[in-house]
Amino acid sequence: MELFYTIFMVIIFIVAIMLSYKTLQFTKTMWKFKNRKKDGSEDKDFKYFD
Repeated sequence: MELFYTIFMVIIFIVAIMLSYKTLQFTKTMWKFKNRKKDGSEDKDFKYFD
């Protein structure tokens, strides 16, 4: 039972790390979107959501 609990905790930890990474990626993209050029011209480094 203790082995099952340890494996379960490791899986939960890995999922939490992956979610944190995706959240940081999304935040970076939203930051770029918020700070894009106001005159409507396209930014070279900005890619739209796929």
